[in-house]
Amino acid sequence: MPLLPTAGQTAPASSAAVKTGTEEAFRADVVEESKNKIVLAYFWSPKSDQSAKFAALLEKYVTMAGGKAALVKYDIDACQRLAMQLGIRGVPTTLVFAKGGMLDGFAGALPESQLKQVMLSLLGKDAVSADELLKKADEVMKTGDADAALAAYSAVLEKDPSCPDAFAGMIRCFIAQKQFDAAKDLAEGLEDSVKSPALDAAKTALKLALENRDAPAIADAKAAAEARPDDADAQIAYATALFADAQTEKAVELLLAVFEKDTTNEKIRDALFKQFAALGPADPVAKAGRRKMTSLLYA
Repeated sequence: MPLLPTAGQTAPASSAAVKTGTEEAFRADVVEESKNKIVLAYFWSPKSDQSAKFAALLEKYVTMAGGKAALVKYDIDACQRLAMQLGIRGVPTTLVFAKGGMLDGFAGALPESQLKQVMLSLLGKDAVSADELLKKADEVMKTGDADAALAAYSAVLEKDPSCPDAFAGMIRCFIAQKQFDAAKDLAEGLEDSVKSPALDAAKTALKLALENRDAPAIADAKAAAEARPDDADAQIAYATALFADAQTEKAVELLLAVFEKDTTNEKIRDALFKQFAALGPADPVAKAGRRKMTSLLYA
């Protein structure tokens, strides 16, 4: 997010929700506009680094609001009469307007955590970024509640309709729900420009799930694996069943235990690589599994 300009420069608006204000247009830009949305009247000085940095945070959260908030920035040196009328004594100072009148105000540059709480109180979820919503959705997915996670990823896409990691999360939700056709339709319907490592990993997970959609139940696969401990195919079938049931850590540990006995077993090695790819490079289970596999190979 760009900072406010230095002395002598013109302040560019970072979005349609951000503008440089004048005394003459104050009523229209702030008072009247606040009847439609929250408006922040921000008083700053080009001589103050602190006010320039805080402007960047205000712009960030106003832009997140997607049209439900506006920021009007006033150079206090150029708007001295307005500042006196509003009782502005120093910079930075932020006044909050709503429904045609001043609702609140605060002096100084708030820490981002505090500013976020202020914006949340004013705007609700509109003050939360897509990244924050994505993080929350990922946390929900980890609990195993695919229905709730699917709704959470949908909320991310409302803010960022092309977020590849949100699509990745939705694909994983459909896999967890055994809605393989829905997952496939979503994956195949995305534009080529929508891509990320997480989305690649989700597509790999889908491919793995489709290849093993008719795999035996966990109990049957476990019984076969225990009956044939030296049969790589039986161990892979059990690990695949565990993986499909979201018991990814247990699946990887099972394959690593077999691989430890015979590091030349290509079937086990390939099965591990498939699971690592499906988990994605950032997944902690995949990271730990790769480290363990490397240590076994080069011990």
